[in-house]
Amino acid sequence: MRTRFGLCVMIVCAAAMVARAEEAGAPAAEAAEDASPLLTVHVSGDTVIGDDGSMHIEVTGNVRILAYTDDPDSPRLAVRAESVKLDLEAKSVHAEGSVLMRTEAAQFRGSDLSYNMKTDELRMTDAAAGYEFELAGGHTMRGFFFGNQISRTANELVIVKGMVTPCDDPESPVIGAGAQRLVYNSTTGKVTVYGGALHLLGMRIPMFPKFSFYQGGDDEAGAPEIMLPGYSSYDGLYIPLAYEFTREGSPWLGTATVRMGTRAHPRGTVSMVTANPREQFGIHGAYDELLTDDITRRLVLSRLPEVRYTRQWAGARPIPGARGDWEVGLSAGRYRERMQDDPTPAYTDNRIAAWLEYTAHREQKRTLTGAWWGTAVTQSYYDEGDQFSDIRVEAGAGGRLADSLRGSLTLTHHFLGGESPFEFDDVDIKTEAYGTLKLACGNWWGLSGDARYDLDASSLRDYSLWLSRRTHYLTWSLGYDFSSRNVGVRVDINGLTGDTRPPETRPLISDDEVGLTPEWVHEGAVVDF
Repeated sequence: MRTRFGLCVMIVCAAAMVARAEEAGAPAAEAAEDASPLLTVHVSGDTVIGDDGSMHIEVTGNVRILAYTDDPDSPRLAVRAESVKLDLEAKSVHAEGSVLMRTEAAQFRGSDLSYNMKTDELRMTDAAAGYEFELAGGHTMRGFFFGNQISRTANELVIVKGMVTPCDDPESPVIGAGAQRLVYNSTTGKVTVYGGALHLLGMRIPMFPKFSFYQGGDDEAGAPEIMLPGYSSYDGLYIPLAYEFTREGSPWLGTATVRMGTRAHPRGTVSMVTANPREQFGIHGAYDELLTDDITRRLVLSRLPEVRYTRQWAGARPIPGARGDWEVGLSAGRYRERMQDDPTPAYTDNRIAAWLEYTAHREQKRTLTGAWWGTAVTQSYYDEGDQFSDIRVEAGAGGRLADSLRGSLTLTHHFLGGESPFEFDDVDIKTEAYGTLKLACGNWWGLSGDARYDLDASSLRDYSLWLSRRTHYLTWSLGYDFSSRNVGVRVDINGLTGDTRPPETRPLISDDEVGLTPEWVHEGAVVDF
């Protein structure tokens, strides 16, 4: 098909698939049942060349495209470019020349674009991206990415020689993080910046080779890993350094970290793990790693080394209506443990451990919204003949208690057997209630706190309070942890880190430039095959 001057074409892939099945002698109903979701594509351009046999379309000159399927979870896509190639069977788009692309959640500008609607994978050069979407719990995430190249897979976003910022002006952002390479993993919520620099009020401040923080992700993500200088009572003034020694695209991820302090000897970690977060095999080593025992005491642990395997899968429904996530794991290693304030003697032993965990509504547990429950079984064996078992059950609920107040409560109980010779894998509280509260005081101030209550000892074991002050782009928080007597200061970038509210910004692509339901779709269509 070759047509000129603004032809609009609509192609329905499922119909072609049914026709091909009927030609081969298969019933149409059976073919329709096995067919992919119905894909509809509207195309307009100066020149449109289509081949219904190979399901390919090439469009050049003032190209406009709108694509969507009858699957409500599938993204709706609008594109403008100088030239576009569509593979309707593979559901892929390749566009060149002043490319504009928009979905419900994101907007993209660039000179070259490759996008697969089936896998939701994208690659763009000379790119700018703006996104805005709702997180569970009513939070909105909003920001901008600018870079020489932006690529996205099912669970990872990579920016090469670019910047991430909540500001809509890439030339002189109020605040932003520049990077030779930035990687965001949506499964863990971890953002890692390599070769970074902080942009603040027009100034560029070089940072260390690597630093990381967390935005969203699973509850296993843990505490933020900020690779910045600091002070602690154990280390004094310290400088953390990190290095990733595997190349991009490698099936393995190798990292090493070291912390140099004025009051303590250097300590560090090294690991080599497979890149797939759902099925991961890794070897981990640590020298004098700091951990917490019984909530308030610090341990120093060395892994000499540890081998670990985990496998995760989602969507299981052992109980009707309860969607859950499973994890099974196995670890083995040699460990040396001592108390921080008592350097000798240290206890050394071998340990092998296996666990099975199930969590219903994991996303609700992570965001403390709605209800969740779960259970886990862990069994450990030690070289000296000891064994330790832990069966954990928990249930929780959370959400909005009033217009300006949110809270949650989680109840956890452990059924214990045997005894562990190590402190780091023991259970601190057998039966506990963990609660959180967050109060918004107008548009600019906030107060939040959390606490752990030991139900067996009828004692409040751990609690902290945070006071926050929001500006346009930043939220400053000052907190105090009563159990560890520790004062903390945190700065969040609104819309990017924490659950802070994003600033108002201009869209990267306006409705006049490209829209998800443009008027030209409803013009008279001419179909010619």
